[in-house]
This record gives sequence, C-alpha cells and structure tokens, in this order.
Amino acid sequence: MTVIYFTDGALIDDCLIRRSLLRIPEVIESLRKSQDEFIGCDLFAAMNETQVYRSLNYHQKTHLKSILQNALFRRWMKKGIEPDLILKRNDYSSYELTQLFQKLSTIDTLNVVTIGPGFDDLESFFRLRLKLNSKPINEFISQDPHLNWFWNEIRSSLELHS
Repeated sequence: MTVIYFTDGALIDDCLIRRSLLRIPEVIESLRKSQDEFIGCDLFAAMNETQVYRSLNYHQKTHLKSILQNALFRRWMKKGIEPDLILKRNDYSSYELTQLFQKLSTIDTLNVVTIGPGFDDLESFFRLRLKLNSKPINEFISQDPHLNWFWNEIRSSLELHS
C-alpha cells in the first residue's frame, strides 16, 4: 500500500532548502505559474533571500509551501504509481493522524512517501511509539535519482525536525 503524506513543510522555512528546491524543474514551473498570486513579491527572490521570505505573511508562506509540495507531488506522479491514500498533516489533528498511522502500520506492504521536504514527526512516531523495525517511510526527494545528489548533502547538514 502506497501512502503519500504531505508534511507540514516546516523545512521550507530554511533558505538552503528553498534554494535547493529551485533546482527542480517542476518547482520552477509552479513558481512561474503562481507568481501573479503574490502581489508585490518576487517568488524567486523569496526562495533565495531570507529577508524577502520573512516579509511574506503567514498565509503567503503557507500558500508557497503548498505550491512547492504540489510541485514535488507532480514530479512523483510522473513515476506512474497511483497512491492508495493521500494524507496531509494539516487536515488532521495529531490524535486523528496518530490513530490512522497506527492502523496503517499493521499493513505489511506499507510504503509511506513523504512530500516535505522532511519527515515531520512521523519517522519518530513509527520508530519510537510503534516500535517498528522496518522503515516504511521514504522521503520523495531522497528517492528520486535526479534529486538525491543534492538532498543527501543538505539532509546531513540539517536536523530534520519539522
């Protein structure tokens, strides 16, 4: 069973992450298409400069994260695999998400692909609370052979704690 899990996207707040996402063609395309939605702000400047990103209000940052995650999801969909379930952290309370993942963890063929970047608190939930030895969670960027070359370096330099 393939589950797509959209994290809260907290790692997008990091300028290094945003700059790295600009290496992805689907991200560039999405930013170009969405530029008109951000009046008075250059999205490419927001992706590259901390001060410009910080000048975005909460709703603009949330929308930008959604644009970036949807671009990553579109890239994943090009693999031709249909997900069995799509979950977004923002759509569930912590309790509901916990209950859902407890049920999902009983499936032997569970494959959770996170669209983040980052794992959120999901990885520690599976490892510590459910005591799963297998690793059913995969970060999409690290799975993509055209993206993992830069992601592994970035991931090792950050503490993934979104």
